[in-house]
Amino acid sequence: MIRYRLGAGAAGVRWAMSPIHEVVSLARLLTEPRRHPMFHPWLRRRRDRLSGLDLGALTIFMADGAYRPDFLDPSPMSSEPSFEECVAALLATPLDQVRAELADAAIGREAGLGHRLLGDPGRVRAEAACAVRRLWKAAVEPEWPSMRQALRAEMLDRALQVNREGLREVLPRLHHSTALEGDTVTVASAVDVDVDCPDGLILVPSLFITDRVQCATSAHWAPAIYYPASGRYLWAAPATPRSLDRLLGTTRAGILAALVTPLQTGVVAGLVGVTAPTASEHLTVLRDAGLIDSSRAGRTATHELTDAGRALLAAASPHPRRPR
Repeated sequence: MIRYRLGAGAAGVRWAMSPIHEVVSLARLLTEPRRHPMFHPWLRRRRDRLSGLDLGALTIFMADGAYRPDFLDPSPMSSEPSFEECVAALLATPLDQVRAELADAAIGREAGLGHRLLGDPGRVRAEAACAVRRLWKAAVEPEWPSMRQALRAEMLDRALQVNREGLREVLPRLHHSTALEGDTVTVASAVDVDVDCPDGLILVPSLFITDRVQCATSAHWAPAIYYPASGRYLWAAPATPRSLDRLLGTTRAGILAALVTPLQTGVVAGLVGVTAPTASEHLTVLRDAGLIDSSRAGRTATHELTDAGRALLAAASPHPRRPR
């Protein structure tokens, strides 16, 4: 069992995304694609970008059951760090930490690999960073605007759920292995670790992990739990019922369907393919009709369905026919 001790309570939990974690998790996915059939269409469409990439300095750590060094994807420093900030943190990892993590990664592997990893930790760190950058440029950077949009929606949705229901109710939804016991977040695991979180615990949604959580417990990094994100709206806006299109118009119907997840104005605009001012006009109409609520923090407005909006969307959605 891994135990993250929050101390003061759930106020010590914050949400963040990590572009470098998406890259490293994609590298793991590429070594075991059969385990994750949901990604097969995405991988096929990007076959040309991925073919021929030299990722050996990264995938060498992806053996099933082996320890993956934490320095490959440092805990995010802010809620939305840039990829370059993440790579800078990787390259700034102290060599004594790199050496210790490489020693752990070599456990149970062939002796020659251990000698190669530990012979020059600085070189291993630099080569891994180059492989991360190659995979980012080839496959993730072109998709990052859509990925970031999906991760923002996930983070906002979960934060609102915690505000309404409390962390104890929300944690098991992130993954069945996570729970809150008193002021301690627990993760079911074969290892037994206690982690103090004086500066809080970071919860990081990840698009390329689907069947597990990953835990950062090293004293060198901020404590973090990476969990499978839903990936909602990653590549396209959700489909809307045709009857809703006829009632509200295509754009407003699309907005209403998208707001199953609370979203900010700019994200709404991107999903339905209009400018932010146009999206704001449609949102005003939906709000005046009592179908959505909007809240504002500074200059940022967040929109979500009201009970009436959810009822309308449910009524317009096609229902399966009952057998006669």
